Amino acid sequence: MKSRSRRHSIEDLVTLKWTLGALMGLVCITTLFNIHGHNQLPAVVATLAVSIGIVRPAWVAKVPQWIWKFYALAIIPLVLVNVMSKDTIPALLDLNTWLILFRSLNHTKRREEMQLALLCLFLIIMTGILTATLVFGFQLLAFAAIAIAYLLVSTAIESKIEGDYELLERIREKNPMRVGKAFLSLVDTRFAFLGISMFSTLVFIAAMVFIAIPRIDVEDKVSLFKMKSTRSLTGFSDRVQLGEVTSIKNDESIALRVDVPENATVPITPYWRMLALDDYDGGAFSLSPGLVDLQGSPLASPYHSIRYWPDRRFSQTPSNEFRDRWTFFLEPEVSRYLPVLGPFRHMTVSKLSDLSIGPHMHYFALDDINSKMISYQIEGVDLSGKVPDVPAAAYAMMLSSTRDGVTRPNRLSYPQTLLNLPREEASADLFRRMAGEIRDGRKLDALSFARLANRFLWERHDYSLQVQLPPVAGMKDPVARWLESDLPGHCEFFATSFVLLARAAGFPARLVVGFKGGEWNAYENYFMVKNSDAHAWAEIYDGAGSWLRVDPTPGSIGPGTNQATQLVSERVGASDSSAFLDSLRLLWYRRIVNYDEATQREAAIQLKDFFLAYISVAEQWAVSMGEYLYEFVTAPWNIWRFSYFSFLLAILVVAFMIQRNMALNFRELILAPFRRGDPIRRKAGKVLSRISERPSGEAANVFEDLQRLRFGAKESWPNPRLVFKAARRLR
Repeated sequence: MKSRSRRHSIEDLVTLKWTLGALMGLVCITTLFNIHGHNQLPAVVATLAVSIGIVRPAWVAKVPQWIWKFYALAIIPLVLVNVMSKDTIPALLDLNTWLILFRSLNHTKRREEMQLALLCLFLIIMTGILTATLVFGFQLLAFAAIAIAYLLVSTAIESKIEGDYELLERIREKNPMRVGKAFLSLVDTRFAFLGISMFSTLVFIAAMVFIAIPRIDVEDKVSLFKMKSTRSLTGFSDRVQLGEVTSIKNDESIALRVDVPENATVPITPYWRMLALDDYDGGAFSLSPGLVDLQGSPLASPYHSIRYWPDRRFSQTPSNEFRDRWTFFLEPEVSRYLPVLGPFRHMTVSKLSDLSIGPHMHYFALDDINSKMISYQIEGVDLSGKVPDVPAAAYAMMLSSTRDGVTRPNRLSYPQTLLNLPREEASADLFRRMAGEIRDGRKLDALSFARLANRFLWERHDYSLQVQLPPVAGMKDPVARWLESDLPGHCEFFATSFVLLARAAGFPARLVVGFKGGEWNAYENYFMVKNSDAHAWAEIYDGAGSWLRVDPTPGSIGPGTNQATQLVSERVGASDSSAFLDSLRLLWYRRIVNYDEATQREAAIQLKDFFLAYISVAEQWAVSMGEYLYEFVTAPWNIWRFSYFSFLLAILVVAFMIQRNMALNFRELILAPFRRGDPIRRKAGKVLSRISERPSGEAANVFEDLQRLRFGAKESWPNPRLVFKAARRLR
């Protein structure tokens, strides 16, 4: 007898399969938007096409097959162009995108369904290697859920059509594709229960594997997966043109998150130092040629840091000393230079081979601009605002030869570049004259000059992000023209002017770029540093082995002033919805992305302690329950105890009678609410399926009773318990 239910009609299943396949492809394609530095045009086109197909599936069904064949052939030259013009990884991502677009809108046969699933799985794996965002975590869960539902529905269709794919083609062409009705057909069915069970099991197994399996950095093991980024969002590079730092002030996106220990002391307004520049020319600061050559030499390796900083260490694992550890999470494409607070005792990075140090400028850089989030830790942070100078004995080692062997005439070498002024004589004379006004014939040390120079700049200029420089006859240098006027300026004008004034007064000075400040997240207690926090300041040499931080921008603290600090517990910050969402990202970085072997060991110890504590509590509970039951049984009987036991016995008898009357065992009784249809009819159908042929004699009567229980009206039913009991005797 055919079921009258239309819940699992072949039309609904075909609609579901096609929609789930398109959704699976859409989720995988959208993961490409998490990859920074990748051409998003193929992903945008594929997303729009698949979205239109989901909203208007009838349009896709009417596309002739010759168009699909032409599209498949067009992918070949498109991919060849990508391979010749791009790196391997971008070409593979684009190829996979076009193939998923093709297969997600055109999959009928079983092998085509498997092709779509494998293409989506490959793209998920690739994007998982290249990105580490919280959004990708949700996309991964969505892909797993959709993929399980897709394979379940595909299996159900395969069992119904038995290889008749022409039937599927006809249904696809004539089916109105009512997606909402098709999805509602799965509610309260075994499909939903089985899908949820499989998804929950998959997530549980994945979590256990994630905790237990040792970490393997695929990108490090296989160079194929290294995707380089060619641009920096902030402009913090070896050369900073006047105005580049200020140009990103309107960018409110997060550039850096800094996780702080619970009991740490933090500066109220921290300076996240990235790079110091020494060579000045026409409104731009850059690293001098000798320092650039040093970046590519073995002397820039962190393994040689002992030459410059005897008390500092670099490692791939944290130290064993008990001290504050600041964890930095640098967003993709910010810069190849790593922000730090200043001097420290220990730096932990995942790969020392990718790190180079600039001891003279006190910077720490990666080989390339990071294309995905990276993290590192520093310990023993110095918040004084001073940076130690490299001993003069190290200069000769650096200047002995250049890496490329090319001489650079008419250019000063480090450390002489720390005193150079504009090449234009009129501009250089302006800085010498104004430096003389500041000194006023007095013999000043570096700190005293810095305080007077700041006051000099603040009295003549206000702060503004918009600067319109007037033309000055015989003077082309933009900083000199600004200093000659009384116009307002941004941080770069103030910092550059201070550096050149200090040099004109005979004090070595350099420009520093990085971030200043940052918003405090009250949910997880960490700094959120935005691109709009980009800042430029200066450092002046004190003549005693240290560089002093000087921020000449109006409103900053004066040089030599102790930086105000406070405990983390006293810090008050943002607690709105945007801060809450950002705290979820940090939790993702902490617990998932930054999960390493040390964290794995810590998690294993915590699990061990939990189970030991659970066993101890369970043991205590069992002992206490045994003592309670013993006292309860051995206590004197009275009317209340007798009534209580009589009531419990009556409940058990009633439950037993109900179970016997329904002719179901306890397992069938418990699962009955989760199964469609009458449990008696279902059990009768299972018993009939075990009887291969129609029996004779007394068994024929039992067979007829089973058929009435399976197909007949309930009014005609015999006693189900007796029928099932007789059926058991026939086996």
